[in-house]
Formats: sequence, structure tokens, C-alpha cells
Amino acid sequence: MKLSKPFDIGKNLQNKHLLLITPGFPANENDFNCIPPLQEFLLKFKSSYPAVKVSILSFQYPYQRKDYMWNGIKVFPLNGKNYAIKKPLVWSKGIRTAARIHKSNPVTVIHSLWLGECAMIGNILSKKFNCEHICTLMGQDVKSNNRYIRLSKNENIKVIALSQNQSDQFLQLTNRKVDGIINWGIENQNIKDIDRDIDLLAVGSLIPLKNYSLFIRLIAELTNTYPKLKCKLVGAGPELSYLMNLANEKGILENIEFTGLLSRSEIFNLMQRSKIFIHPSTFEGSGFVFAEALVNGMNIVSFNVGYAQQHPKWFIAKDEPEFKIITKRLLSAELEFNPVNIFPMRETINKYASLYGID
Repeated sequence: MKLSKPFDIGKNLQNKHLLLITPGFPANENDFNCIPPLQEFLLKFKSSYPAVKVSILSFQYPYQRKDYMWNGIKVFPLNGKNYAIKKPLVWSKGIRTAARIHKSNPVTVIHSLWLGECAMIGNILSKKFNCEHICTLMGQDVKSNNRYIRLSKNENIKVIALSQNQSDQFLQLTNRKVDGIINWGIENQNIKDIDRDIDLLAVGSLIPLKNYSLFIRLIAELTNTYPKLKCKLVGAGPELSYLMNLANEKGILENIEFTGLLSRSEIFNLMQRSKIFIHPSTFEGSGFVFAEALVNGMNIVSFNVGYAQQHPKWFIAKDEPEFKIITKRLLSAELEFNPVNIFPMRETINKYASLYGID
């Protein structure tokens, strides 16, 4: 996929209208934890292409009915609240709302997130509006239990993966290649000159898929050699009690802090105090947190999931024993904490601009 040309201020983009369809969107400009990579992308996209109109159709979240503005972008919430019984009504309302949006200002491209209900409605609308439909795969929508996967057989949808791993999974599942791979990009960060006093940091939803029990077992084993090991686990979820009990059983409650949910700025502050980012997840569509860890100077240990790729600051384990060996080796190594950005936002913007037909 070719990159677009740099933005030309003199180019007439007044007739370009992007309708983004998503299950959820920030309720306000302070709702930082709702799909952070999408927020960063839209802010940078609008600053790069201010003449392009962007509208957001959000199916399930936020839990409100009134339209609102988010950083100069109009958001149309459908208030589905993830109630299965309400889905047909939400879909119908979504089609009517999109028709109203289109009547006011013709939609020239539809971009749906997740190969699910948003892609299904996006497909209907793209035919109705006679416009392009792009669908970005976001995570577990490339699993065999996704009942919407048949939508991928529709050649009118351009399917975009977030990583090579996700692209491979999609091909294996559907026997169809994606139309492109576009990483969610990230901006560089201002690194503070502070001590790296946290040895291991993990960040994510506390669900079985993220495999944080490995993080607990890892800490328990490492404290035999490093009894003063300092670790933090950021996040919330149904496994919190289980993980805290496991840490208690292993006798490592003094070595790990369960912080709960934190704002993005608080997480970045922790990343700039931490040495090694531990990500034991057994599956990721992308893992935007990898990009966040790298731009904040951390070194990473993970399995081969999502964005994972060999890099001097990124160490990929093939199994649990190797995961532990790598982490132990890094703790005794002279690590560098220089920030790196292997997922630059400019590249993401350029590639989507090309797909939107505004390059």
C-alpha cells in the first residue's frame, strides 16, 4: 500500500466526509481510556486534514442519546449499552442516523472498527451511499467464533489488519488476504529524567486471555534471586481477586502493587520509571501498549502476539520457561532506556489518507 503525499493546504477537500462506525467512543474529551489509539489517530488526522469532515457513529458506548462534540468532531451515540436484545433496534437506528448524516453532508468513505456489527451496518450503508467501506480488524474479531466473519467474503469491504500476526490469523481463518496492514501509530513522548525504580511493569485488562497469572509466577520465581524486586500491575477486571490471592499464596505481596485503573498520563509516568515491560498475553490483535512502552523507553518481554517483532529492546519468548529465562537475564543486564518509535503516527495517517482517497 503506497503512502500518501504530504498534506497540501491548497487542495480542495471540502467534499470529503469520513463516517467512522465504532462500538464505543469517548464520552468526552477526558475519557482517555476509551480506545486510546483511535483517539490519537483522529486528533492527528484532523490536524493534518482540517478540511475533511469527520462524523462518528457509536453503537454501544457512551451510555447517552444526545449528540455531542469531541475535539471538534460530531459524535452520534446510539446508547446500545451492549444489550443483546437491543441490537436490532440499535442497527436500525444506526442506519437511520447515518442516512440523516449523509443527507446533510454526503459521506464519501465509511471506516468501521472490528469485523462485527459495525462492519455489517457499514456494508449496508456503503451500498446505500455508493462509497468505499474500510474495516479495521481490532483484536478478537479474527477468532473462529466470530459470527460476522462471513462479511470478510464481501469484496466491497477493504479489510485492514493492525499487524502481521493478525493478518496471518485472518488468512488462516478466511482464506482471504487482508487489503493492507496499518499499525496504530503513536506520537513521541517527552522523557523525564527520573530514576527507573520499578523493575517490572504490566498493563492491561485482568482477564484470562491476558495471562497475568504468569506475571505472578514469574515474580515469585525471580524473588528467589532478587528479593527486593519491585513490580506493578496496572488494570482492572474479573481476575483481580484471583491474582491477588495467587500473589498472597506465593508470598510476594511486598513485591507487587495492584494499582487498579489509571489514566493514560499516569501509566506513561510509570512507564518512564520502569525498566522492563512484561506482557504475558497469549493473544493480541495489535497490542498498542507495546508502542506505548517503547516510546517511553522501556524494554519488552512478550510472546509472539500482535505487533511483536524482533528488536534490540523487544524480546520474544516461545514458551513460559523461555519467558522467565529472558526476564531474569534482562534484570542482570545493563539496559538502555532510550525511547524508540517503530510505529510512527505520520505513517498511519498517510496510509489511511490514501485509503480515504485524500492523498
